[in-house]
Amino acid sequence: MRIALTLLLVFLFTARSAHAVSADTKPTPWPDSPLAIRAKSQDIVSSCTGRTYRILVFVPSAPPPPTGYPVLYLLDGNATYPVAATLLQLAEHRTNPGGLVPGIVVGIGYPGDAPLDLRARAEDYTPPAPDLSATGDMSGSPQGGADRFLDFIEKELKPRIAAAFPINPARQTIFGHSYGGLLVLHTLFTRPAAFQRYVAASPSIWWNQRFILTEKTAWLKTVPSSSAPPRVVVTVGSLEQTPSADPRLAGRAELMIARRQVDNARELAADLVAHGIAAEFFLFEKSDHGESRTPALVHALRTAFQ
Repeated sequence: MRIALTLLLVFLFTARSAHAVSADTKPTPWPDSPLAIRAKSQDIVSSCTGRTYRILVFVPSAPPPPTGYPVLYLLDGNATYPVAATLLQLAEHRTNPGGLVPGIVVGIGYPGDAPLDLRARAEDYTPPAPDLSATGDMSGSPQGGADRFLDFIEKELKPRIAAAFPINPARQTIFGHSYGGLLVLHTLFTRPAAFQRYVAASPSIWWNQRFILTEKTAWLKTVPSSSAPPRVVVTVGSLEQTPSADPRLAGRAELMIARRQVDNARELAADLVAHGIAAEFFLFEKSDHGESRTPALVHALRTAFQ
């Protein structure tokens, strides 16, 4: 009995001491340790827009084909480039990388650590419509700078990429999401020869009372039946016009319904197909506007490099 009591006292003292030590011990800090994502980086000041852009370039480890690397240009590069580059780095270690050929990725972003520069992209990615008084953009950011931004890509960025890397100028793809998807459509409808493949993810067709559809109608009238029009991919998340059950987002319900993200994207793709355009439509189930960006990037890689 005495031995049992002694053991019990020793156990209680040890447990109490251990508790006291753990309560007083500070947790080990977790220092920042950024993951290494392969990138060549350069900031370019554009004379076309007066804005500085951060350009991130992924160059494959495999040698270029005789015709040069195909190129994928990504809008919102701060957010989209890390995902695309990581996927391509992983593909380089696979014996069968899904049929992807080596290709260059060019992320067009903005200086700073933020994934999105909301004010800059609102101006750079929206078309120069005659009337910008009711665009539906509630941020108060400048609008209508898409043509200046496209001039930057065509006159300043593309020549630098072509001079620095062995590329195939006949196989270039552009990807954009949301306002970026709107810019992709504006490029297709007003400068269709700028790229051979277009990926418009969750495009903001609602912007400025669906002004982009007037550009689409005008472009379709100019597309000869004998020509080889660009390849077009349109994607959207299935939840993008479904109001959220979260009571904190109740004020956005009418806005989501009115913007018709899913219906607009589906109808646009169908109209392009009806006019002989090689267009594909992809609906990502159980994905909202933000979540649909990642699977759309996977489709962009396939479109550019398969």
